[in-house]
Amino acid sequence: MAVDASSGAQQKQLLKVIWLAMLAAVGSYTVVCLLMVGMEDAGRRAENDGLRYAFTAVAAVMGALSAWWRWRFITGQSVEEEPSTLSPARLQTHSLVVWALSEAVAIVGLVMGLLTQSFMEFFPFGVAAAALLLLHRPSNLAFDRLENTGQ
Repeated sequence: MAVDASSGAQQKQLLKVIWLAMLAAVGSYTVVCLLMVGMEDAGRRAENDGLRYAFTAVAAVMGALSAWWRWRFITGQSVEEEPSTLSPARLQTHSLVVWALSEAVAIVGLVMGLLTQSFMEFFPFGVAAAALLLLHRPSNLAFDRLENTGQ
């Protein structure tokens, strides 16, 4: 069963607003990093290979978790629930988790950029976070599988 049109439209609109806010946050992290460290490299980039590898690993795990979480809980691959139905609350909750994990990649990059005083250390993390958020955009969600809540 599909959720009624007005409730489904409200759910889509709410998720779009939340998603756009998270995407805008990645943009604001970019501006913050630029304002705090500038475009010129402070020369600390080569000194921090261990730090770069650790932060890259953390960000990669978060990015992979976002993809796994979506595959496991949103696309219907879960053993606990039939693939044909999905409650609106479950879709919203799991979407928020996926988007938060995606945004966390940019946060890790922001910390890296601030610690090393290098915008170029932040840049790949910001691009990866934006790409993940675009990959997990609301238009790719399974709204057609929402169960009817009777509202």
